[in-house]
Amino acid sequence: MPIPNSHPLDTSGPPEAAAPAGAADPGAGFTPRNLATLKAVIDAVDSLVVVARIEGSLLLWNRRCEDSSGVPFAEVVGKPLWDVMRLRSVLRIEAQAGFDRLLSGQERRVSFISQWIRKDGRRARIAWTAEFVHAGADADFVVATGAETTRGKRATREFEETEARNETLLDLLPEAVVVHQDGRIVFANRVAASLYGYGDPSELLGLGVWDFVVPVQRDVIREQVASILKKGGAIELSRERHIRRHGTEFDVEVAAKPVVFGGRPAMEVIVRDISERIAAERATAESEARMRAMFDDSAIGMILADREGRSLESNTAFHRLLGYRQDELAKLSVDEYTHEGDREATRRSLADLFDGRIDSYQLVKRYIRKDGNWVWARVNVGALRDSNGATSLAVVTIEDITASKELEERLRQASKMEALGRLAGGVAHDFNNLLTVVNGYADILVASLDGDERAAEATEIRRAGARGTELTAQLLAFGRRAPRSVERFDLNDRIGALVPLLRRLLGEDIEFQVELDHRIVFVETDPSQLDQVVMNLVVNARDAMPSGGELKLITGLLPAMPAVGTSGPDLTWARIEIVDTGYGMAPEVLERIFEPFFTTKNLGHGTGLGLATVYGIVEQMSGHIHVQSTLGVGSRFQVEIPLSTAVTTATKSAPPGSSGRGSETILLVEDEPAVRDFCKRALEAEGYRVVATGPRGAVEEAAALGSSLDLLLSDVVMPEFDGPTIAAALTARRPSLPVLFMSGYPRDREGEIAGAAAAGAVLAKPFDARQLAEAVRRVLDRPGLRHLNARTGPGAAAGTEPG
Repeated sequence: MPIPNSHPLDTSGPPEAAAPAGAADPGAGFTPRNLATLKAVIDAVDSLVVVARIEGSLLLWNRRCEDSSGVPFAEVVGKPLWDVMRLRSVLRIEAQAGFDRLLSGQERRVSFISQWIRKDGRRARIAWTAEFVHAGADADFVVATGAETTRGKRATREFEETEARNETLLDLLPEAVVVHQDGRIVFANRVAASLYGYGDPSELLGLGVWDFVVPVQRDVIREQVASILKKGGAIELSRERHIRRHGTEFDVEVAAKPVVFGGRPAMEVIVRDISERIAAERATAESEARMRAMFDDSAIGMILADREGRSLESNTAFHRLLGYRQDELAKLSVDEYTHEGDREATRRSLADLFDGRIDSYQLVKRYIRKDGNWVWARVNVGALRDSNGATSLAVVTIEDITASKELEERLRQASKMEALGRLAGGVAHDFNNLLTVVNGYADILVASLDGDERAAEATEIRRAGARGTELTAQLLAFGRRAPRSVERFDLNDRIGALVPLLRRLLGEDIEFQVELDHRIVFVETDPSQLDQVVMNLVVNARDAMPSGGELKLITGLLPAMPAVGTSGPDLTWARIEIVDTGYGMAPEVLERIFEPFFTTKNLGHGTGLGLATVYGIVEQMSGHIHVQSTLGVGSRFQVEIPLSTAVTTATKSAPPGSSGRGSETILLVEDEPAVRDFCKRALEAEGYRVVATGPRGAVEEAAALGSSLDLLLSDVVMPEFDGPTIAAALTARRPSLPVLFMSGYPRDREGEIAGAAAAGAVLAKPFDARQLAEAVRRVLDRPGLRHLNARTGPGAAAGTEPG
């Protein structure tokens, strides 16, 4: 807001400036005779006499003034009074204040001390007394009489030098200095003039000091000043809000103390502009607020830690991650909530950071939550340095990667198990070839020794072969290569039906609890394989509690999860849990429990295929299996399988065909001589004509047989030429040719098998002579093939085969 800078008698400007209104007629209100008479009267007075009009122009002064100032009356009449007197700016304000009081009627007579500046530049100290005179209309004026009070040249010089030094000193100060009396400014230095937007300090003189303070603070500061002037003391540094000449506000720091100025009490004020500092503080505060908001609201955990890893500051995300409050974390060292396997690496890295050997580091580590569980985190740590460059704090960001680590572990486990599954499938393939020979010849041997005492030994051979067959079945289940009969059934009904059997398996020293969630409707998988999974897990839990304990079998629902690898809708999953209070497992054991042939049981008490089989079956169901185990506490196995979304009924298997003696011609293709010989002998015993060969001679033998060939019986996986390739070559010339495949792991390359003329006819190894004969008969008697064979069988005329 603009501040008034004029005074009723202040028409300041150089002496040669134009006179104000009325100066053209300085004697207005008086006749020339009256003025001449008055001039003669005051000339006779031996004191300095000045007569001025109330608007500030000089009307008369006497000869004594001319002599003292060296300025003739004719040169100054009508001029502004304060320019004529040539008062110094600091003293002019006191004279103006006195005239204000006189003209306002506050006082009838005023006295003040001023300094007379002569025309030659010399100075004299003058004591003035002024009175207001009312002589009628247009004849109001002020009469002032004065007398020089300077005592000797030395005193005058000392006075002038002292005041000059004081004013010079104040002008040289780097801070703004203002002196005010009765609320009016009587002195201001150049810095103050610049600070408040004025060109010269004289422009501030006489202005109201409170006009420079924002309205809301004026009353409080005025009371402070009044109290200090009355009681003494000073105003130490305080913050105020001031106003510049053109109304802009700014922040200042003010110190004030009472002084004597011009012989009267005054207040000296030192003002320092702190706008930039306040702006910087405000910017810093805003920056800190933003940083605090970023720190607190970050989705990633953040802490400030000392050398011992103690958390001095931590954000909400970190509190959520570990379950601790800020005050609880502050009492813990990093060791106390770091997994024991990661503590040494954490200590070493933190020491390197604070010792200056590194500037930052990254770790993937495990934190222990307040509830005892642990989470995986990616930790980035940087150094916060002090002014000497030493690390004072560690800035730590913690990203929860538990989910990705679990997925990574699942993928790693799946990759490992896939490799082991392939190995198991390969072993099973070769083993099934051997078992086919062993079991087949054992059957023949048992039949041929009927009534002989050696039949018992042959029977034991057959039993051992049967156990081998079971072992290969488990390997195939682990490798997800076992054939499945998929049905849609109620999970709870199926498990409920197993409960009586499970109770008998567990014995009386194990408390068995079953909790079935009847919200579950249907799952779609092989029910016998599901039975195998549950029984294997229950038996495994029983073996972990030799002295008894508690076992729970629980079913339930899991939240919807995205269908992995598809763009379809999310799936809802069924959950089967087996919880025991047994030995539990160490981490190194837990990592290997699904590997085939890995077992912690004593020799002769387990093959190590139980959990491997469970893993394979669950994966084949497109499900998942998770394990949690703690030594001395027990284990929890959780199986997850998708609920069925289809509305289908179980498909009944066709009744097996009956075996009967045959007369057809069969081309037998098998790369294993022992298997080839067994199959040839078994089929010939059923009356078939069998031509046996390896894969290399299959096409030539088929061509030689011509239309007399009734069936191709071929192994699937063979060197050089495999079964599907041979079948494709033969059926290209003769589409009606029946084909029966033999395979050590039937699900391998099932797409090729299904595309061949066999239309899915597969005999799984190992098999015995009866199973082989039944499979051959079923294929030969399949509807649709009999009619074709009637035209292309052994009795057909040569050359009638198409192509």
